[in-house]
Amino acid sequence: MPWPGTFSKKVNKYPAMDLSKLGEFGLISRFQSRLKFRSSQVIQGIGDDCAVLSLNNGNYQVLTTDALVENVHFNLKTHTPEQLGWKTLAVNISDIAAMGGQPKFAVISIGIPKSFSVEFLDRFYKGLNQASQKYKVALVGGDTVASPKHLFINLALLGETIKKKVFTRSGARPGDKIFVTGTLGDSALGLRILETPGKKWKGPEALGKKLTQRHLKPEPRVAEAAWLAKSKYKVTSMVDISDGLTQDLGHILKASRAGAELWESAIPISKALAKYSLINGLPALDWALGGGEDYELLFTLRSRGVTNLDTESITKVDQPVTQIGVITARKGVRLISKTGRSTVLRRPMGFNHFKGKA
Repeated sequence: MPWPGTFSKKVNKYPAMDLSKLGEFGLISRFQSRLKFRSSQVIQGIGDDCAVLSLNNGNYQVLTTDALVENVHFNLKTHTPEQLGWKTLAVNISDIAAMGGQPKFAVISIGIPKSFSVEFLDRFYKGLNQASQKYKVALVGGDTVASPKHLFINLALLGETIKKKVFTRSGARPGDKIFVTGTLGDSALGLRILETPGKKWKGPEALGKKLTQRHLKPEPRVAEAAWLAKSKYKVTSMVDISDGLTQDLGHILKASRAGAELWESAIPISKALAKYSLINGLPALDWALGGGEDYELLFTLRSRGVTNLDTESITKVDQPVTQIGVITARKGVRLISKTGRSTVLRRPMGFNHFKGKA
């Protein structure tokens, strides 16, 4: 999951204090004492060679992992330790949600430079703990090591899905309707604002703060995924939007061997993004199509019986759901403008680790 940022020279705001005195095992004990959520399914958690878990019969397990490297996935000039801790868990939770699952258990490995203090790590684990409590994820183990230069984090997350309600990327068929939760593009513009502290952005400061908050504290759509899994609707494919709408839609289309038609007028854009983009002379649609890290759900449904989905979603999970297009037999992605003009999106917009912005 990419977190592109501006990678200027590091300024360490958290100088070393007593990591060497505390040691690896003292640090682990310190973290363990600060994690508040406990699951009855944990037979053995932190403190042994392996975690021992009791799982419910009849469900599938789903497993995801993310490696996060300082100055590649996150920038400590734009993220507080608490925000980094929250985001470390939240982006993995989003992957579990995209499979229709409920997050359950996590293990975290962290490589810590000697220049980092216990204070920084306490604050990091505070944010991690907040996400753990909100989404009911038990942290059951991991590893703590020294890193020569940069902070390195790897978190693996285990979840559960209803056996017959596992959502993948490969089931979309021509005629299926394409939907997204929430609004798109806020996080990408929020990141741009964070990257350019010297730029004089126009418009109300409150709008800019709303956009940056979407980037710094993403809210994975676990409740929305659970609602869809329990609903009458036939979900044929799903992915979370981490790399940008068109790029993540491309993953569904490749796996499903299909194409898509998107409707410009239907792409959900928040009032904050629309207004802030207009004031600063930026194309809001570009942020919505190509901006990453929204962590909204992108999914397709069989068209039969899909009525009043938007109204029902707000009633059930207080989150809007919008149809933005349709799956087609013709390969590629076509954007239908507000005037009816069709434009082929020849390459995905979004982030790629080894290519940067597509």
